[in-house]
Amino acid sequence: MKTLPIILLAALISFLPALTQAQATDARLVEKHPEPSTVVKRFSETDYARQMHSRATSPVILAMVNAISTDTLRATLLEMQQWGSRFLMNDNKKEIAMSLVNKFLSYGYTDVKLDSFYLVIPNWGGYSDSSWQYNIVCTLRGASAPNEIYTVGGHWDSYCTPDPFHNAPGVNDNGTAVAATLEIARVMKKLNYTPEATIKFTLYAAEELGLFGSRYAAAKARTSGTDLRYMLNLDMISNNPQNLDEVKVYQYYGFEWAGFVAAESTARYTDLTVVFPQNYANSGSDSFPYWLEGFPSAYFEEIVFSPNWHLPSDTIGNCNIPYLKKVTGGALATLAEQQLLPYPQNLRVKSGKQDITLWWKPTKNARVKGCNVYRADSATGEFRKISAAPVTDSVYRDTPGLLNKSYHYMVTTVNDLTEESAYSNRVIGARFNFCDTLLVLANTKGNKTTPDSILSFYHSILDTIPYKWMDVNAVQRAGFDVLSRYRNIFWMSNSLEYEMISEEMYLGLEAFSENGGNMLYTGFYPGRMWLGGSIPYPSHIPDEVLFHKVFKVDSIDRKIQSMLFRSNPAAPGYDTLNIDPGKNMDKNFPGQIYNIEVYAPAPEANVIYRFDSKYDGSTSYGKMKGRPVGLEYMGSDFKSILLSFPLYYLDTSDAREFLHYVVNRKFLRTVGVEQPAVAAIPGMKVFPNPVKESCKITFTTSKPGHVTIKLVSMVGNTVDIPVDRRLEGGMFSLVISTASLSPGIYYVCLQQESGTDVSKIIKVD
Repeated sequence: MKTLPIILLAALISFLPALTQAQATDARLVEKHPEPSTVVKRFSETDYARQMHSRATSPVILAMVNAISTDTLRATLLEMQQWGSRFLMNDNKKEIAMSLVNKFLSYGYTDVKLDSFYLVIPNWGGYSDSSWQYNIVCTLRGASAPNEIYTVGGHWDSYCTPDPFHNAPGVNDNGTAVAATLEIARVMKKLNYTPEATIKFTLYAAEELGLFGSRYAAAKARTSGTDLRYMLNLDMISNNPQNLDEVKVYQYYGFEWAGFVAAESTARYTDLTVVFPQNYANSGSDSFPYWLEGFPSAYFEEIVFSPNWHLPSDTIGNCNIPYLKKVTGGALATLAEQQLLPYPQNLRVKSGKQDITLWWKPTKNARVKGCNVYRADSATGEFRKISAAPVTDSVYRDTPGLLNKSYHYMVTTVNDLTEESAYSNRVIGARFNFCDTLLVLANTKGNKTTPDSILSFYHSILDTIPYKWMDVNAVQRAGFDVLSRYRNIFWMSNSLEYEMISEEMYLGLEAFSENGGNMLYTGFYPGRMWLGGSIPYPSHIPDEVLFHKVFKVDSIDRKIQSMLFRSNPAAPGYDTLNIDPGKNMDKNFPGQIYNIEVYAPAPEANVIYRFDSKYDGSTSYGKMKGRPVGLEYMGSDFKSILLSFPLYYLDTSDAREFLHYVVNRKFLRTVGVEQPAVAAIPGMKVFPNPVKESCKITFTTSKPGHVTIKLVSMVGNTVDIPVDRRLEGGMFSLVISTASLSPGIYYVCLQQESGTDVSKIIKVD
């Protein structure tokens, strides 16, 4: 199964501060989307649907879906309409909440609770409020995996213009979620259904002014360590005047599978067709806070957005009850199918020199008999099962034959009926063998080859550092087969244009950091490049996102007119980085650059540089003054350094000093020749090595051009220049005398138009 990478997620993130005690400082209505969203595709058109293993409907699940009653749904909606308003500032909050508690109790449940939180709204439309709000949680305990939690529900409060206090019937928004949740609970209890994992039926308070109930619940689940496997949100699920056979399911980046399993269950147990809107991070309903907290989430919504939204006309007369029954059936089937055959979650990979280790989230679900492991030898290759029998553990070790070759993996769940789930997320692994040569990834979008001025600048500041150059916007692509060779990467972008990170490279970068690779990244708005395009500023970056995991960025911001003329060090060992007075992005601002992102670091990161401007902080040009523009993470697992501007615009000596300090001191590795086990990379070879009297250098030029070969000492002094002339394309060799050299380490630097190769030689007596 091919899924969209997490890198795209921030395109629609809206920052919501975490809650322990919910407090609204600037309360505004959380708007859903009153206009119909553009559909990306139908579920049947997705790779997930095409690759599904054949399965039959479960008689138990089908019986529950058939037991859903339009009469019961209608009665619940009428009762909610009669309450007049469920506005969160009304005094009847607890009375309504207790009525809903009693509904669950009347079905035979005993574990039903009010989960209360205190909400402060200092000013909303001239009103202020400070009161307790009440989530309702009804628990159906699982038989074999009671600590694995699945939750379904939606908000129970209502809102209406112009008078939410007295006339806000909110039958569709969101009485329909309440009715559906209650009906699922009623049917499961009536038919004596016992799930394998625990199901929590949750009705959220205070959604309309800021998702406060779900924000509180999601944060509580995260901080308490709740093993929440799935959050299914229902919001406005009855408007369908034309009796269309469609329903929308919103997906969330990184957890697309949660929407897919909802769609697949709905398709098998109802006659509804699921369509997926473009908004892959819908921030307007109660699933959004759960996603921000890192929980798998999906969100059902009616196919045609109701024209009665937030109006007095949002009454039962404008609800399609038979349609509501079908959507309720899809939600019930989704929960029950995950008890019968849960989706394999959180597949991870760790590459080693000897083998590749896979692991995934284990389950105690008694229906699960193990997982099948699949492998492909390339991104487009066929996946073949490599596990002889379902793996009963949640760890699997594979030993493919080749070093530094990328392999692709997925797993499926197998249950006691020998049914097989859809494929998990895809990961990439390799039997890696890091060398200490620096890999330089040059992002120069719009140019097939790197411009001479940029190439010359970076060659001059890299000079004695052994490195391999790759232009990632040309024909070369850095997959994990490449990344698995190099312990240290310097990735730079030099213009406001950038190449989006492909899914293939995203997976490779994820594996690179998880296996201890170190990275320095410099360039204009890295957040947009790593996160997927037009992200809003400011944005919070969830923990599970690769940009956060690699660089430990908690949030990001940018003010387009802010002018930077230098960045000031904020950590020991770093020196001031000055913009070259001869360079600029606008001739009216010499020695200055703009479009600079600033960051708030996660607790694990350190600020190493801060924005400095020639202008006062109260002006548009100077308003980012003092904000962090450089972060470092020096972990025991890997190391990373992030700058939000290119080195290219810096004073050359400043850039060189910074780059050498990072590579030679912060990454704490002596840079040098590749280890013998690494497959040879076309370019230059040195033999013998170590060397006494002389060594032979062989190299290839792909086309005619100027070639320079230098022999350089460890401290950067040029010892010899045996070649500095134009050569025709072909293979060449020469002998360099080393008899007069003192014992130690030296570097042979080959520079030609197609790139630079550097090898270490060791001189011995």
